[in-house]
Amino acid sequence: MFEYILKEDQVAVLWLGKSLADLHNIPVELKGKITIDMATQPEQALDMLDENGYQVIVMQLSQSEFEFRYDWLRRVAAKHPGVIRIMLNDGLQSYQAAKASELCHRSLSFDSAVSELFNVVGESLHFIRAANKPAILEYVGAIQRLPSLPGVYVELNDALASDRAGAADIAAIIEKDPAMSAKILQLVNSAFFALNSKIFKIKDAVVTLGVRQIRDLFLLSRLFEHFPQDKNWSSFSFENIFFRSMVVGRFARAICREQRVSPDVADKAFLAALLQDIGMLVIATREVERYSKVLQEAATLNQPLYAVEKLRLGVTHMEVGACMLGLWNLPPEVVEAVLYHSNPNATVSEKFTPLTAVHLADAILPDVVNINDCQISSRVNQKYVIRLGLQDKLSLWQQMSEEFAAQLYTGAGQGF
Repeated sequence: MFEYILKEDQVAVLWLGKSLADLHNIPVELKGKITIDMATQPEQALDMLDENGYQVIVMQLSQSEFEFRYDWLRRVAAKHPGVIRIMLNDGLQSYQAAKASELCHRSLSFDSAVSELFNVVGESLHFIRAANKPAILEYVGAIQRLPSLPGVYVELNDALASDRAGAADIAAIIEKDPAMSAKILQLVNSAFFALNSKIFKIKDAVVTLGVRQIRDLFLLSRLFEHFPQDKNWSSFSFENIFFRSMVVGRFARAICREQRVSPDVADKAFLAALLQDIGMLVIATREVERYSKVLQEAATLNQPLYAVEKLRLGVTHMEVGACMLGLWNLPPEVVEAVLYHSNPNATVSEKFTPLTAVHLADAILPDVVNINDCQISSRVNQKYVIRLGLQDKLSLWQQMSEEFAAQLYTGAGQGF
């Protein structure tokens, strides 16, 4: 326990709200490494964040002051994106917990022990370090065509946060971009969603699939539009990556339902699955010839693609994708799932998370065809599966996958 809070670490924590019952009982191995400053009001806490270098903020969130503190949390995430945000759920409604969790690195119940709190603080520190290594930041920073977060996506997030926007309001936001509106209607009516009747209006698509799925499809489409396939790139089809990511996303959501986890975990798993391989497009667009050789070498040596990427490029497609999404301040658990989806055993959590669903869905479904016969998708990490006690579920998920795999061999996913 606490292996990710290093010997030399000095972790400054800002605490907003009521404290845990045993907060005074900080584990002896953390003595001298943790300092905690208390704040009673959000504005006071924001002033303290501005004035001091806190690595972590812990917030107690309850129903009575939720909207006010949630709005404050959004401001903190925008103004101090590098600060680890831990939510203590003190009797929130499920929809409130789901909203707040999109802005937090971890969520715990308010009756958690102080040892559990600092264990997740350590996990979050490990994730932040892994996602922000100098080599990764340098690689992403050198990308000349690095996209910005689409304005429509930001507006959709604001509408989701407000709780007052209806389907017509959401549709009006999306319809500001006619090309993307047409693309979304095309996707919604494709074989992937197998709807009983054709949908002709964005408003009806929002009602049928929900705001989050429509928002996430918008972001996926925008990113693939920003990174079109170079005419010199032939190792794999960007279009097939696009279609497969949608199938992986839906399968990841189905795994979440089978596990009966909360809807917000399923929502994050869906988004992370859609974006898990965006780093491949970035590298393939930037380094056509060099990346082709990496795929060929991974196939020849029968090694995981990410291992050869790290050896030859200094970064992996998971790191590049996660770094880019982190710069956009996407939900931390989504970024974490992208970062570790091929190597989940690099984490220490023993809970079912969005990462779990994405890893399993990606590893179980058929791979993307490529000219080098390189395994692009993940391989089931048996150690991780056993650690989470899920080994007995693998045969069930294999059976479940057949329905989704069939979509990769029909008109929905040409070329697989």
